[in-house]
Amino acid sequence: MMKHIEIPAKASPSEVRWRGSESSNRLDCETGVLLRAMLAPVFQQATSWANLRRKLASKGFGLGFYQGRLVLTDRNSGERICSCKFLGHPLRALSQRLGRAKVLASRDGMGRGVILA
Repeated sequence: MMKHIEIPAKASPSEVRWRGSESSNRLDCETGVLLRAMLAPVFQQATSWANLRRKLASKGFGLGFYQGRLVLTDRNSGERICSCKFLGHPLRALSQRLGRAKVLASRDGMGRGVILA
């Protein structure tokens, strides 16, 4: 099942509402390309994990972990959008450049967590 987005008239990226089934983590090709293009400078110019989080937040996004993978999330709803690897920025490459991320792991056994800094 594909993710669907609802875009209000004259929407900014922070107003887009992401929704989809919990079991789905697939975006359609067009949305993936647009996300990559919009967020590439944010990921490339980030100087630290905190800086990356601030820049993503200004665009309406967040970071988290889901099943042990670094994922892009909707800042308001917390909805998982896609993996950062899908966007061309895998955790390994980000960790080499930004250092080790400080993560608060959940205790639900699902490999979820929140990046603290």
